[in-house]
Amino acid sequence: MIGMFDSGLGGLSVWRAVSALLPELPLWYVADQARAPYGGRDHGEIIDRSLRIGRHMQAGGAELLVVACNTATAVAVTHLRRALSIPVVGVEPAVKPAAIATKSGKVGLLATKVTLESRRLKALIENYAADVEVILQPGTGLVEQVEAGELDSADTRALVAAAIVPFLNAGVDQIVLGCTHYPFLSPLIRDIAGPDIELLEPATAVARRVSSLAGPVHRVCRDTPHQFMSTAPSQRSTLAMHRMLGFSFPVMPLQL
Repeated sequence: MIGMFDSGLGGLSVWRAVSALLPELPLWYVADQARAPYGGRDHGEIIDRSLRIGRHMQAGGAELLVVACNTATAVAVTHLRRALSIPVVGVEPAVKPAAIATKSGKVGLLATKVTLESRRLKALIENYAADVEVILQPGTGLVEQVEAGELDSADTRALVAAAIVPFLNAGVDQIVLGCTHYPFLSPLIRDIAGPDIELLEPATAVARRVSSLAGPVHRVCRDTPHQFMSTAPSQRSTLAMHRMLGFSFPVMPLQL
C-alpha cells in the first residue's frame, strides 16, 4: 500500500495522477484538515505533523510514502527520510522544466509563503534556473478556496487574478503551480492568463517516480481498496472532493 498525505485535499491532484498511471495500486490518503493550510504555520509544527502522519502510515502498513504537499516537502521531507524506513517521495515545484521551456527568460512561481521562503526552493532555483528570472508570488487565499470546493466562484476568480496578473505584467511565459491545491484552479488560471502561458505542475512526474518504486507493492497489494482519512472530516470536504475529482469516497476520521 502507498501512503500519501497533504494538509488537505490539494494532494488529490497527485492522487489523481498516481491512480491514473497505476489504476490497480491501493492508495491511502490522509488529509490533515484540522491544521490546513500548512502554508501559514511555523516549520516546527509542519515537521511535527509530517512525522506524526508518516510514522502512523508506516506503522499501518504503508510501504512507500508520498508527501503530496509542496510546503511539507520543502520543510519536512528530509526529516521524514531520516525517521522512516520506507521510501519517501516528495513534491517539488517544476522549476527545472519551466526554466528549460521559457522563451521569454521569465518564469512565474505561485506557491505558499512557507514554500517561497524555504531553503529547498532557493537551492532548486539556484541549481536549475540561475539563467532565468523567477518571479515569486504567494497564492494568498487559494488553498482555502480549494478546500471549500470553491473552484470557480467570483471570490476565487478575484484571488486568482490578484495572483496571476503580476506574472502577466512581468512577461512570463511559464507559470509553475507550486502547491498541489493549485492544479484544481487551472481552468481559472488559464482563463485569466490566456493561451500563450504554459502551466506546469509535478503530479505526473511524481506518479512516474511512484511507479518506478512501487512494482513489488503493486503486485502484493493490488486487491486492497483505497482509503481516505481526515483529521477533520466533514460533509463539506466530501462535496469539495466530488467537485475536484468528479466522484468521492467515504472519508474516515483520524486522530493524531
